[in-house]
Amino acid sequence: MSYKNLIFDFDGTLSDTYPCLTMCFLDVLHYFGLSDTYESVLAKLKISVGYAIGRYDFPVEYPEVSKKLKEYHRKRAFTEQFPIAGASELLEYASMKGCRNFIYTHSGTLPEELMKIWGIDGYFTEIVNSTYGFALKPSPEALEYLAEKYSFSLSECLMIGDRDIDTDCGRNAGMAGCLFDPDHYYDNTEVEYRITDLLQIKDLI
Repeated sequence: MSYKNLIFDFDGTLSDTYPCLTMCFLDVLHYFGLSDTYESVLAKLKISVGYAIGRYDFPVEYPEVSKKLKEYHRKRAFTEQFPIAGASELLEYASMKGCRNFIYTHSGTLPEELMKIWGIDGYFTEIVNSTYGFALKPSPEALEYLAEKYSFSLSECLMIGDRDIDTDCGRNAGMAGCLFDPDHYYDNTEVEYRITDLLQIKDLI
């Protein structure tokens, strides 16, 4: 099967976000008088930021912790966060093959700012971020918006992400999913395709 519309998650899929984000979360823990190991925090963040925050007994409410994490992350992301290996090459190849590339991320505008620095922002037809106000993954709401706007043939769409909620989101929208899981966090997730290298997607387009 050849896919002509590729919808990417951003953090952990196109961006090697977790090393930077984990260090920022450790800083937030320290700020509030808490501590944990890098590996423990990373495992929680791979589920979701909300899940990770909820696992600790912070002395303040969730919104304040989330705000502090975003503050720390934004300060460090521009110098400590980089594309996943192969991302630029894959996007160039997909564009050359006539594919349309999209992003659906729960993040705000930071991904677009980073991609401009990395020189890959021009490969995308549209970037759907948190400012759109869609229900969170695995809700298919954002993908249904894209499908309607761009008249997708669902059989030619592939949702690509590093977590089960990404591929479940695609499945809920009637699209195939591709799980990028090089560290095997989601070995039990049912999905059409599994990859450990982004360049493996070349075989699907």
